[in-house]
Amino acid sequence: MSLSEGIYTTQQLANAAEAFVSALDKLFPETLFEQFFHPDTIRSAYWRALEQALDDYATPMRAEQVNELMVGQVLANPRVVAELLKLFGTGDTPDYAVVAAVWRSVLPAQAPHEETLDEARVLFATIADALRRSPDLHLVLQQLARATYTAPSAVAVALDEDLNRLLDVALVAGPGAAPRQIRHLLALGAEHRALRPDDMATMLLALANVASYLPPGAIRLIWERVLRLDDPGLRIQVIARLAPYVHASAYAPDLLALVADTIARSDPPIAPAVRVDALLTLAPYLASLQDQTMTALQQEALDGARAINDPASRVRVLAALIEKLPPDLQREAVTLVFDTAANDISSDLARAAALGDLPPHLPPEAQTRLLAVAYQTESPEASALLLGRMIPFLPGALQRQALLGALRAIEQIAGDDARARTLIALAPSIDAVGLLQDFPDGLQQAITVIFSIGREDARARAFAALAPYLSPELLSEALEAVKSIADDADRAATLGRLTPHLPDDLNVAAIAVAHELTSSEARAAALLAIAPYLSVAARAQVLAEALAAALAIERWYDRVVALTDLAPHLPADLQRRALQEAMIAARSLPDEDERRRALIVLVPHLPADLLADALADAYTLLDPLQRVPVLGALLSRLPAEPSLRVAREVIDTARGLTAAADKATVLATMAPVLPDELLPLAMSVVQSVDTPYERMHVLTALLPRDPGGLHNDALAAARAVPDQAQRARALLELVAHTTFPARQRILEETLIASLAVKDEYDRASALASLAPYIDTYADMQDRQQDALALALNACLDVTDARERGLLLARLAQQWAQMLTTTKSYSLWRRLIAFLRAEPYAARVTDIAALAPIMEQMGAGSAAEDIAYMLLQLMVEG
Repeated sequence: MSLSEGIYTTQQLANAAEAFVSALDKLFPETLFEQFFHPDTIRSAYWRALEQALDDYATPMRAEQVNELMVGQVLANPRVVAELLKLFGTGDTPDYAVVAAVWRSVLPAQAPHEETLDEARVLFATIADALRRSPDLHLVLQQLARATYTAPSAVAVALDEDLNRLLDVALVAGPGAAPRQIRHLLALGAEHRALRPDDMATMLLALANVASYLPPGAIRLIWERVLRLDDPGLRIQVIARLAPYVHASAYAPDLLALVADTIARSDPPIAPAVRVDALLTLAPYLASLQDQTMTALQQEALDGARAINDPASRVRVLAALIEKLPPDLQREAVTLVFDTAANDISSDLARAAALGDLPPHLPPEAQTRLLAVAYQTESPEASALLLGRMIPFLPGALQRQALLGALRAIEQIAGDDARARTLIALAPSIDAVGLLQDFPDGLQQAITVIFSIGREDARARAFAALAPYLSPELLSEALEAVKSIADDADRAATLGRLTPHLPDDLNVAAIAVAHELTSSEARAAALLAIAPYLSVAARAQVLAEALAAALAIERWYDRVVALTDLAPHLPADLQRRALQEAMIAARSLPDEDERRRALIVLVPHLPADLLADALADAYTLLDPLQRVPVLGALLSRLPAEPSLRVAREVIDTARGLTAAADKATVLATMAPVLPDELLPLAMSVVQSVDTPYERMHVLTALLPRDPGGLHNDALAAARAVPDQAQRARALLELVAHTTFPARQRILEETLIASLAVKDEYDRASALASLAPYIDTYADMQDRQQDALALALNACLDVTDARERGLLLARLAQQWAQMLTTTKSYSLWRRLIAFLRAEPYAARVTDIAALAPIMEQMGAGSAAEDIAYMLLQLMVEG
């Protein structure tokens, strides 16, 4: 128990603290105290420090004095507090006689003056020591000294001379005396610290550089000052430097949006070098707050996947989630997915199908484990299926091993159809291994599998799937096998897959196979597939035959499709004939649904002078749900006046429909092509769509046309959807149109809706659909890509080649570190478009600054070429 306990009350401490804060406020100019400091924080800190000081001061002999001191409110007396504050560098010393007089006035018996004077000195020293030790009071007392102390000029000169001598002594002492050197240096000329107008802005930038040493309250104070800076360039530089300290705060939610908006609104524009500096400083800190929120979402999604009882559905969700998770959750998900497959899925084929979703998402160390599962699977079809899915995602050495294993497994499958089907499914994965000609064991095994297929038509399909890897002799045999396929459409499709890989001397044989097809539709398709690989004269002949075959097709819809596919490959006169015949065929279709589909296929290929006829044909569709999609396809190709008239008629049509779903379908179909001036009219109809899901559907379709105006309405509609699965889908539609932090709230709501879906298959589908949006790394990359794109724009605004090269070199370093090759490529294309218009010397020097990007893009050898080119230019110059 402390000696001071019981000799003062809480109210007495509160009164003293209030008097202290009030006195402090008066010592700072105008409202500076409340701008810089939070009074409640200072009040609380003084209370704690005073309590500690009284505990230290109140010996048994002094207990009664302290009690009288507090009962008499001596430390709440403004005169006493004013004297106490003189201890903190105000340029004066406390008048202890004043303090002693106040103290003696509350004592029951008059104590000797000198004794009370001495006690006042001890008490003040004890309180001052406690105040200086308080972290929350340190800054305010330091600022108090600076705000109130003015040294006489003679004293200041003498003080500077002393400090200079002390600084010289500290410098001689070496690196170990650095703290003293800094203190002496800062003290020099301290009496001349009055700020000029520009100094505050510079000071904010300096504060941002040392922000790691400041408490959160001080950071917020700096942030509020930064937002009031008149200079937009300085403002974005300070914002970028404060990013590590404000990213998790509610008052600075989206720093990139703030910086980008400042850049966009600045007039005159911010200097390019300043923009580059701010954006590259900001880029590494863009995802920190998202990380914290996203991890909680990821954990809940993983728990939701674990709770799904159906093993195949559980694996499907886990496969979608795995690559989006942080390492600790990822390991947990990988273990869960393998345990589920091993323990809960009994069929080899079902297990392989479920695990087949994993390869694109697994971390490298888990691929080896999945490979073992594939090799140990007893069913050859299941083993081949899983190995085939894995091949593109394995390292090079394991790819060949897996391909060989898959081909050997296919050879063991019973039944020609099953063997051919599995080999055809494997074919796309072979590209990842490279040319089979460079892998003799793999090529031999593939040929062995093909010839193990007894039925010729099945073997022909397998031949076509492996055509890119076959020798001319085997391709000739494959072409012969195609003839055995009984179904004309199947034979034409197989011939089309084989044709691009045939040597020239087999093209005539391919044409002969096409001529043998009895179906006009199949013959037209086969001849069209062969034509691009023929000589000019032969191509013209084959295309004329294809046109004749297409015109002979009896089913009107099939004739429209065949003629439309053929038209772009024909000379101008035949092309027009083909399209006119296609329009005649479309008009001949009695079924409105087929006529709609035919017109939608045809419209993008029509010349301008036939569009009016197509518009008239569209109006022969009496059902508005059939007519509107055709009008939507036409609208962007029509001149302004008919386009406006048609769009207005469509809106009136939607207004007249009774069913909410029909209104929404019509408006959503037209949303991307509606003229801007008709958007308010369309919105007036949207308000009459009275079911939330349909209203949200059409609002989302219109959202890109007016993101700011429609987002809240679309979100309200999505939240009102009663069915949980539909609500989850509705909310996800909005994510692409929403920025952080509102995006995070929508994802949280989507997760809640997904987890509430009762049907397990639908719940798994909802969670799997959500997975791509909770990828922390991808979100960070998107935001960093946006920041670097803005920085690149700033670099390219610089006209001086030397300055631009320096800025590009700095950009390139962070670009290569932050972005994947895929993310880099859009920036790279932008850069190439700029450089191709530059003078030769500037182009070469700018490219040289991009060496790290060239390495990332796999063009390291080009960097070497540029180095020698620059060397040559220097020698020639």
